[in-house]
Amino acid sequence: MTTRGRTQSDLTSFAKVTTKPKLTAIEKTMEGDANKASEANASLATNTGEEKRQESPKESEATLGGIMSAINGMKTDLSCMKNDFTAKLEGILIAMESIKKDMADCATRVTQAETRISSTEDGVDVLQNKVKCLEKNNKYLEEKVLDLETRSRGSNVRLVNLPEGAEANDVYGFLESWIPEALELGPLRKNLTVEKAHRLGQRNGRTADSAPRTLIMKFLSHRDKEMVMRAARAKQRAKQHILYKDQPVQFYQDVPAEMHKKRREFGEARRQLRQLGLRYGMIPPARLIVTYKDRTYTFNSTEEADLFIQKVQSDNQED
Repeated sequence: MTTRGRTQSDLTSFAKVTTKPKLTAIEKTMEGDANKASEANASLATNTGEEKRQESPKESEATLGGIMSAINGMKTDLSCMKNDFTAKLEGILIAMESIKKDMADCATRVTQAETRISSTEDGVDVLQNKVKCLEKNNKYLEEKVLDLETRSRGSNVRLVNLPEGAEANDVYGFLESWIPEALELGPLRKNLTVEKAHRLGQRNGRTADSAPRTLIMKFLSHRDKEMVMRAARAKQRAKQHILYKDQPVQFYQDVPAEMHKKRREFGEARRQLRQLGLRYGMIPPARLIVTYKDRTYTFNSTEEADLFIQKVQSDNQED
């Protein structure tokens, strides 16, 4: 065999080796069905894409319309809200302006009030100082008047519990004769002279059981008055009654009501002084006088007397 012949034979044998094996009838059928399914899917995809491309503009227009409608609605709502807010804001601004005006008026009034109050306080301070000065002067004048009234009554004596009608129609003669006898004054260089005498209170409306009215008398001589009061105190210390027809009668110095009140205020102080064994007395108008360790102390008020008594008690405790 020649070389050309071998080569053709070799090619023929190679072709045989690379040729695909023949498919069976079933395989051919399955392959055909697969190809048809692939073509159908490709055709369906093509049709769907075309439908989508055909329907997309309509859907886009509908969606865009809805969005624009919503935007327009929001614009309307925002416009309404803006108008409402603007109206309310204008009302608030007007109210704020009114409040600012009222605040300014209040500030002005407060400033004026503070100025007036400051002036009033200054005036009150001046008035308070004047009042204190006037109170001091008034107290001084009251004490002076009380002292003058007490001195003007220096010659007066009160008779308490002297039976009504004892003086009959001659009160001066009765007193000038009965007093020396009742007080046992003895022979006098001159007779007592009563300048004035009368009963206190009204006679009308009194009954037999009523207490006798007090009789007040003024001696012409202050010496006569002092002599009568010394004799009356001597009988009182001796616990002897001064009688008028077996009726006890009391003699008292005539002093103003304010004097009695002030003297009563010293009642507790006098009681404590008696317990301490100190000598004391009352001097016009209403002052307490105390003798302690050969010294004399005078007190115008109960507070001063209380402080003095506390000091004396403290000294006694130390001793």
